Amino acid sequence: MLVNSKKAISGVLIGGLIAGMAIQSTANAAAADKGRKAIEGTVSCGGAYYVRNGGTEIQRSTYVIRNLSDAGTIYLDRVRVYSATGAILFDSDVSGIPASYNGVISAVDNGLDARQTANVRIADLIPQQGRANRPLQTVFDWSADESILTLEATNVRTNTDIDPVTGKIGKQRGRHASACRTTKSKRHW
Repeated sequence: MLVNSKKAISGVLIGGLIAGMAIQSTANAAAADKGRKAIEGTVSCGGAYYVRNGGTEIQRSTYVIRNLSDAGTIYLDRVRVYSATGAILFDSDVSGIPASYNGVISAVDNGLDARQTANVRIADLIPQQGRANRPLQTVFDWSADESILTLEATNVRTNTDIDPVTGKIGKQRGRHASACRTTKSKRHW
């Protein structure tokens, strides 16, 4: 009887481990990886743009936004940056769609064509922030002419040396990427 109990417990543990691994592998997939399509949506990301460690390190975010579809354009309709308190620090409805660092989108061309990727730097949106305003949240509203794979966005945060006297940026100390989250989408039926 004791031997059978050990086998039963082992079976339950192994089954639970396998189930947990399966859940973990699907939980990390982005919405676009799951084939979710929509005609409009909102993607929300974390963010950083501040100096720390006695003025010797700067942390900044770059948002990598991608159209993963083979056909169709995703239009970046609005970009907002919020402080930790929920106050709006940047709104493209006031300032215009920002130009991406790689030149793919701008105020005159807000479309990500099939398979295009744009880099939007927080430094191009707002000035450095103090403690009371961090961490930040950046929100991208988008639309498409037809149902398309949803916009994929990643927040890439870098930690870089900075000279506290001159403000000159030095060597990179670290880098971390985190997936942004689709917080709203509208499917076309």
